[in-house]
Amino acid sequence: MITVGLDFETRSRVDLKACGTDVYASDPSTDIICCSFINKHNGQKWLWFAGNKVPADLILCLQLADEIEAHNARFDQLIYEYIAVDDYGFPVIKKENWVCTAALCRVNALPASLDAATRASNAEFKKDHSGTSLISKLCIPDKKTGKFNHDSALIAKMGKYCMRDSEAMTSMTSKLRPMTAADKRDWQTNERINDRGILVDLEMATLAQSYAATEKDELGKELSLMTDGTITKVTQTKRLLDILKVEFAEHPELMRCITKARKEPTDPVKYTLDKAARGQLLDCEELEGNYRDVIDLIDQGGNSSVSKFTSMLNRADPVTGRVHGAFIFAGASQTTRYSSKGLQLHNMRRDCWSAEQAEDIKAAMRAGKDLTKLEGFSGLTVMDILARLLRPTIIPAKDHKFVVGDWSAIEAMVLPWLTDSAGGEAVLDVFRQKIDIYVKTAIGMGMTAADRQIGKVAVLSLGFGGAVGAFQAMAKNYGLDITDTAARSVVDKWRNANPWARQFWSALERASTAAIRRPKEIFNAGKIRYVFIPEILGGTLMCILPNDTIIQYPYARLGRDGITAMKASVQPKADSDDEWPRMRLWGGFMAENVTQATAACLLRELLGDMVDDDFPVVGHVHDEVILEVHDSEVEQMVMDCQSYMETCPIWAEGLPLSAKPAIMERYGK
Repeated sequence: MITVGLDFETRSRVDLKACGTDVYASDPSTDIICCSFINKHNGQKWLWFAGNKVPADLILCLQLADEIEAHNARFDQLIYEYIAVDDYGFPVIKKENWVCTAALCRVNALPASLDAATRASNAEFKKDHSGTSLISKLCIPDKKTGKFNHDSALIAKMGKYCMRDSEAMTSMTSKLRPMTAADKRDWQTNERINDRGILVDLEMATLAQSYAATEKDELGKELSLMTDGTITKVTQTKRLLDILKVEFAEHPELMRCITKARKEPTDPVKYTLDKAARGQLLDCEELEGNYRDVIDLIDQGGNSSVSKFTSMLNRADPVTGRVHGAFIFAGASQTTRYSSKGLQLHNMRRDCWSAEQAEDIKAAMRAGKDLTKLEGFSGLTVMDILARLLRPTIIPAKDHKFVVGDWSAIEAMVLPWLTDSAGGEAVLDVFRQKIDIYVKTAIGMGMTAADRQIGKVAVLSLGFGGAVGAFQAMAKNYGLDITDTAARSVVDKWRNANPWARQFWSALERASTAAIRRPKEIFNAGKIRYVFIPEILGGTLMCILPNDTIIQYPYARLGRDGITAMKASVQPKADSDDEWPRMRLWGGFMAENVTQATAACLLRELLGDMVDDDFPVVGHVHDEVILEVHDSEVEQMVMDCQSYMETCPIWAEGLPLSAKPAIMERYGK
């Protein structure tokens, strides 16, 4: 098989980080500086500069290639299609031949950036950090003249940097487990959804962006008055933090709110005024008077979700209004769940306005009205109103509706199913009988149906080994104030009623420990299998899910405190000799991983089947699929969507899947 790795270096007047790959690649100002190619079959290399003739043997190699690898392949694929083919005569490459090595890193539980991945995998070639300087000199126009730098010496250096990236990528991929056929299919499916794009109400986004900017200015004026000009903007949190460190010195409870947790007792003390710290301060009775008002204003202005309106406008295609490339395959690499970027649909507030309310807000913004004075919005801040407008700013095309399907209590169902136990089956029977599992849980703990929310929090927070802290943290998110004593009672009652869960946590620990002690042998825990492969990434613990999808724990070790593995989400500094941070694998954590990963497998298979069968899928969020359907086909699509979602894959036999798709005029909850 012939695999060619490639890497483009480009220049453009478009800000790639702000506007995203699709807008960047399609802009007329975007052009190629150079491109490097490596034939992994025989090691042959090419370095091509824009304006030169494309070598005949390179063209032949690309035509014969079975796979084209690139890191964050969507970028290179679009540059290739928009510019290399049309402007420079490169041969057309089939979409299905592209492979993303960033996605390969994620399914190997490595960080997705090429720099971090080459370091984490101990690849022969590492990314060259000189590229940052070259990019600033060659890839963006001069701020004063507006012209690009065409210095031949710098371009030659850029060529070497470009080739080094291809060498780093090629040496890094040789260390990893290849993507399976299912992985490749799922990545391609996600890219087809990204190609279709999701439509944004550009007028609403523009109005909301303007309102947010005006509100930040007003908050800044209030802050200036309150602080005698010391704080003039909501973004000046560092300036405020310096004041609070002094003022809170004699108030331990307040100081605790702004002090970061230390990993080691010897670590230096650091302070923060992030969203969590602000929330703790505002909940603290000791915080009084002026400081409470100041922090409240900072908190209002610090509503980062509102900045997504700017992202919508930057990333939307100027002609169609659609945002492309918003969804990331295996973005949560430890569990291979999807995530999103740019729009960040996965992080938008679920407590959003209805389509009717959104239309009223839009009309009010058009008229320049004070949103806080609208009927039904009393007591809300402008920023809170706008944050709840994010989801409804995603809309279907004219004469279309959204059909949105979401599995009911999917993780609460998957966890007991994975245990393959009599106790787990008893829980599944509750679902099969169409009984509300949250009400059933509350009643089983001596409560009533009115305590459904407590039952829901118990089911969602305690199945993965969580105790009082986990229960109370989630309870707070649901607006419940539970005392320590009451929380302990709930935890004890739930665990006593669900011994299958603790047995599963223990079984996962035993199987994974046995796998490390006896490499290349498979050990079972319920429907989960573990095998340890010493040759991959310093010894990788492979967790095999019921459909043979693999989630991984690289550099796994067995010590006195159990199993630890490399933690990809926290990285040591570049060019340092620091050891990569590690995480401990314990039963509850592994139960959460396999549950979320199995739920992700269900979604991946559903999306693949739907896209293959020409369902108009435009998005997916957690366990939810979003279809954009013509008005004439909506009712039929609701039935078809429900049928697909409730049809169990062969490997998931026994899961009582349930879904009730909703019709939406705007994206909502």
